[in-house]
Formats: sequence, C-alpha cells, structure tokens
Amino acid sequence: MELDYKTRLDEIEKVDGYFRRSPEGIWSYELDSPLDIALPIEEQCRLIYENARLTHCNDTMARIYGYHNAEEIKGILLKDLVGPINKMNIFGINEFIRSGYKIHDSESEEIDLRGKRKYFLSTALGVVENGFLLRAWGVQKDVTSIRAAESRLKRTIALESLLTQLSRYFLSVEPGNTTDAVNHALGELGKFCGADRAFLFLYTHAGLTISNTNEWCADGIEHRIHLLQNLPIETFPKSDYDTISNKGHVVYDSLDNVPSTHASLRNLLERRGTRSLVVVGLSSRDEELGFIGFDSVKGQKLWTEEDIYILRLVGDLIVLAFDRQKRESDLNDFYERMNHDLELARLTQRSLVSREFPTSPFYKMDSYFRPFEKVGGDIITYIQHENGVLDILFGDVSGHGISSAMVSGMAVLSFRHHAKAGLSPAEGIQQFVKDLKPMVVEHHIAAVWARFFPLEKKLVYSYAGHPPIVLFRGEEKMELKGMNLPLLIFDSIEYFNESIKLQKGDRIVFYSDGMYEVFNAEGRILDLPGFQDILLQHRDLGNLDEYLDQVVSEVFQFSEGVFGDDMAMLVIDING
Repeated sequence: MELDYKTRLDEIEKVDGYFRRSPEGIWSYELDSPLDIALPIEEQCRLIYENARLTHCNDTMARIYGYHNAEEIKGILLKDLVGPINKMNIFGINEFIRSGYKIHDSESEEIDLRGKRKYFLSTALGVVENGFLLRAWGVQKDVTSIRAAESRLKRTIALESLLTQLSRYFLSVEPGNTTDAVNHALGELGKFCGADRAFLFLYTHAGLTISNTNEWCADGIEHRIHLLQNLPIETFPKSDYDTISNKGHVVYDSLDNVPSTHASLRNLLERRGTRSLVVVGLSSRDEELGFIGFDSVKGQKLWTEEDIYILRLVGDLIVLAFDRQKRESDLNDFYERMNHDLELARLTQRSLVSREFPTSPFYKMDSYFRPFEKVGGDIITYIQHENGVLDILFGDVSGHGISSAMVSGMAVLSFRHHAKAGLSPAEGIQQFVKDLKPMVVEHHIAAVWARFFPLEKKLVYSYAGHPPIVLFRGEEKMELKGMNLPLLIFDSIEYFNESIKLQKGDRIVFYSDGMYEVFNAEGRILDLPGFQDILLQHRDLGNLDEYLDQVVSEVFQFSEGVFGDDMAMLVIDING
C-alpha cells in the first residue's frame, strides 16, 4: 500500500513537472457561469469571448503573451488577454463550438502585452456536463516566427517576380515606347513599396536645369509633374548632389530633417505636399543623368534599405533602356547581374532544399543538391509532426533560375500548409493544382509527396510525374510503383496513394532527372538504368555522406563534370 502511494506521488510529480517545463503553453479557461450549448453559435461565441476566465496555466503560456510567469495572468478574461476580437479569432471559437467543443491546431491572431502581433496554434477540449459548457483545457504553440518567415518568403517571391517582369517588359518594349515602360515601372514600384508618389527627374539643357519627366501617383494623390519642369539646378542643394554622388542616395524621413539653409528644397517639397522622401542617383558611363525616387504625402514614412535597393536596381534598368540603341547588349548584362545580386533569391533557394534532418534512432536522412544556375527549381523539404511522422516533398520545377525558384517557393508554401492540415499525399498533390494553377502558366512540376511513419516502418506516397523511388533491401533493388502525370499540365487528373511496409536495413532513394539525364563526350546518355546501377554499386556504404559523394562522383566521372539540369537526391536509411 505504501508503495502504491509513493508511485502515485511520483506520477503526480512527473505530470506537474511536465506542466511547468513544457515548451508549449498549457491552459484552462473556465466560464464565469456555465454556457448553455443550445444557444445559437454566434451567442456562444460572444459569451465565451467575454466570460471565459484563465484559471490554470504554466509559465510558458504567460511568456508567449509577454508576461514573466503564470501568476501574472491567472484570473484574466480571454478578451483582455487576446486583445480586440478579429475574424481569425471568431473563426477559431466558432470552429471549437461546431466541432463538438474540441479543436486541433486552430490558428489565431492575437496581440501580446507589448502590442506585438502574435500567431498561435491551439488544441483544446471542452468540458460539457448536462448540456452546459463549464471549462476548456488546451495547449498553445507560438508560430509567429514561422508566419514571419512565410511572409518574408512571399515578399521575396513577389519581389523576384516583379523585377523579372519589369526586366522582360523593358526588353520587349520598342525604343520609342521607353516613356511608357518607365511609367509602368514607377507604378509597379510605388505600389510594391507603399509610396504615394514615384518619380523620375532628369538633367536638361546640358545640366543647367532639371525636370520631372515621369510621375506615378497613388489614388487620391495629386500630380505635380507640371510644376516641376526646367527647374534651376540650384533648386537642389549642392550638398545633396554630393551625397547622391558619394552614397548613391539621399533620404529625408521628415521635412524637419531638411536643413534651414536648403530653403529652395523645402519650398519645393512643400509645394509637392511631401512629408518624407528618398531618391537614388542615375548615372551612365560616369555621367550623372538625374535621379529616381519615392515620396510620401499622407504621412511620414521611414524608407528602408530594401526601398533603396529596389530603386537602384530599377534605376539601372531605366538607364539601360534610355541607352538601348547604343548598348542593347548591356540590358542582358544587367539581367545577369540582377540574377547574381539577388541574394534574396539565394536565401529563398536555401529554404527549399533541406540539408539538416531530424536525429532519430529509427532512421537516418541526408540529401544532395546542385543547381544548374545560381538558383534552381528542385525541392527537398519536410515537416515533422508532433508524433514523429514526417511529410516529405521531393520535386523538380521545369526550367532554371529565378522563375523556377519562385514556383518552387509557392509549391513549398502550399505543401507546408496542407501537410499541417493532415491531408494525405494524394490529397495534398491535388491541392497543389488548385493553389498554383491560377498563378503558374509557364512551368510544370514533377514531384513525389511521401509520408514516413518511423515507428510503423511504413511509407505512404503519391507520384506526380516524378522518377520512381528506389528501395534497396539486401541485394534486391525495387522501383516503387504508382507513376502519374506531372502537375499543372492537365486540369483533371486524379492522384493516388501508394504504400509499402519497410524493414530494418532498407535504403530509400529519391532523385531528380538531372542525376541521370547527363551525357558523356561521345554523346551517350547515362539514363535511368545506368544511374540505378551506380546506386546499387555503392549500396553497402553505410555512411550516407559517403554514399552520396560516391554516387555523385560516379555521375560526374561519366559526364566529365558537365551537367545540364539541377541535380538533387534524398536518401533514408531504416535503422531500428
């Protein structure tokens, strides 16, 4: 009896320890008075939001809202903790009620103690007795950093798409229509950066005057271009010209920053209704041509390094367009330089190809990736669920470079969203078509979505035009069945789930077609059977790094170091 009592105390201590040390917020809300679940859903939502009171929580729950410990927030009402109600929160409470007073990973948008916007995933279970909701227990995870990363990725993809579109536009426009191209570029840039005006000033009359030659205005902002023609060069202070010449740009975040000695500039900005301003100089062959810039009229705006970076890139593009007849080839050079300079594209690509994988006693994973250009269209990414199950996306977007990487980024966002929602691989691939088809017109995607269950040693997968997964079991080599057509080519294709039971010692290999569509000096192709022979030849190498190195080395030895496509591999060894 004494032993049973001690055992119970140990169990209680373990539970209490988990409650206190959990990396996730644990909470219980209790209603001030029991809630009749027969009331209309809208009324239940309102009463829960207004009357639910936090009665239990751990310190983690307090910290994710900006507090120090649980004691600071115990007793607080739900409405006071989460801040003003919004559509996302209403949807979460509504979902909780409609699902029988339980939810799993419902997302909410809230405001913490310091006024910062936060995003959470909540799992909750309500306690209902005799037709009344009494309380709810739940777990809350902070996914703010994940949403911020997704937002940055979306903006990076949007920026790459915009710059690519403007480059192509300038390449295709007739030299006589350069003004239209400049106006189009100013409009697109102004909207992307949130400016009230975007403008171009050029030196005129052999540099004695300066004129506003092009202007875009947001809705409700008056045009001022007609007031700014043939201005004396002295309208802008010499110190600003010197700053543009040395630094490449000038920023005034407020008219208060304009020195009192710059009376003509202050007068000009006041006539334009300008509250803040950023300009970037334009030059060609060491000749100063003018400047491009943004200003804000509705309120002061703090201009960022990204704004200056975008202005500089498009300013260079405009300079090349003006000089197109003399330097047609320089426009292509600019496009290549932009491709090189876009560090954002490289960072995007890095997020699409996973090189770090979970550590587990049940399996080992490793990958290899080499883009044909500086960025590519291959995808190797995964999501690990709380139960240890992995969703894996291995894919190849047609083409190369920024446009392929952009499509890859959209595919990864779609995959992460639907994998978290628990869709099966085949269902998730069907959703790719719905998500990407309206936006992608020049690419198709060959992919395989696999769900790996480490404990059950099971692989569920669905193909979309991708080369077959290879399974090595002892001396046996198997191609996993279930081929299907690539994504985004046809509208009405049904994709299917396939599954296979795995065994200890199995090795699973995913690969892109760039691994075997290589040629030697005589023009002979390695082809799929030749590549699979290389995989089989080195099957006994237990170290995955060494295995990948040997396989890639054999491929490059065959092609003498020449390759014509992105190259990617993912290998999984089944251990325990």
